[in-house]
Amino acid sequence: MIYLHYRAMTTLLTITQSQRLGLVERRQIRHYRDEQLKHDYPEIRIGQQSTGKPISLYPSDVQFNHSHSQNHYVLVHSQDVQDLGVDIEDYGRVAKMQAFAQRNFHADEYRMWQVLDCCPIFWLKVWTIKEAVLKAHGMGIRLQLSSLNTHAHPTWDFGVVEHLLLGRFAYQCLSLPDAVLTVAYRQQQGCTLQQLMLK
Repeated sequence: MIYLHYRAMTTLLTITQSQRLGLVERRQIRHYRDEQLKHDYPEIRIGQQSTGKPISLYPSDVQFNHSHSQNHYVLVHSQDVQDLGVDIEDYGRVAKMQAFAQRNFHADEYRMWQVLDCCPIFWLKVWTIKEAVLKAHGMGIRLQLSSLNTHAHPTWDFGVVEHLLLGRFAYQCLSLPDAVLTVAYRQQQGCTLQQLMLK
């Protein structure tokens, strides 16, 4: 079971739509994450991997990750999976999609995006899968993104990503009213897709 905690950013911070987050706001977000985790795991102690990924030092079986967009915050946690990651992006995200896709999409992803007339929702799906998998692994964006094939499909909301440097990760995408959210976790031998529980 993977628990998903989802909130509007305006419930966490007082910010305007165009305001970039500074150190103070990032600390507030981390504090909010820690408080939410303590609610479910009262004795949790949080540390970091050498890559900078936050982890639970105790209990050691707790996996968690969080993400935010301009408008949304999401936290996922579980004791049933390993290496958990999440990413969320707003539909209204302003990006140079064409240039980004040419540079960072796998050839299969780029072809599918072209077939779909450069659909921005598909672009966001591919991007959130890549981010969630890399965050789950702990590597972050230190990989040639075009080497990571998400096998994203316009009508499927789940799948498996396999990469020589990362291993095998299952993912599930959620299409929210105004955002795309993807959760990824390491897929072990014989592991079935985990159920997401909204909180």
